[in-house]
Amino acid sequence: MFKKRLFLTLAAVSALFFAGCAQKPQANIRFEPFNPTPAVLQKSGTVVLKEVVDKREKKKVVGEIVKGGKPITVIYSDQPLDKWLADALKRSLENEGCRVDTKIKDDERVAHIRVEIDSIRAVLDKSKLTGENLTAEAKATLYISQGNSKVTKKIAFSQSKWVPPFAGKDEIREYLQETLSNLVEEIRDNIDCYRF
Repeated sequence: MFKKRLFLTLAAVSALFFAGCAQKPQANIRFEPFNPTPAVLQKSGTVVLKEVVDKREKKKVVGEIVKGGKPITVIYSDQPLDKWLADALKRSLENEGCRVDTKIKDDERVAHIRVEIDSIRAVLDKSKLTGENLTAEAKATLYISQGNSKVTKKIAFSQSKWVPPFAGKDEIREYLQETLSNLVEEIRDNIDCYRF
């Protein structure tokens, strides 16, 4: 009788433990505000940031955790990423001494900037116990008009690394935060030569 009770108790504790470790079908994350690295060179100038638009079909989805090729958790962002990116880009440019305006100016020498978010995604593959099992990518299209000149640039940043198999949404959030920060810096670098 004692052995049976002990076995049932151990089975119940094991069931609770594994139920607690079970993957949830969805998880929410929130990105920290962008914090630019201190500028080495101060650059003057003005640009007009007309708008940042999220062109992704599923605007809240930013990643997933997969196992055996099948998604087990979908990762959602609980904030609008177009607003996050607009704020980040403004901070990055102002950090270098650039004035960022949002109003249309009549001065043809001032560059007008529009950014479209094409893709933001991270995938954690729990099937891979070795090698790079966490990947992240962020892609955007940058439109610059300055007088009669119009430029379109595709900008992308992707990276991958290994994380422990028990990693989850927190590791995805940190990695996506880093990926988005790098995308912001890439966009800023492409805007730099259009300042007036």
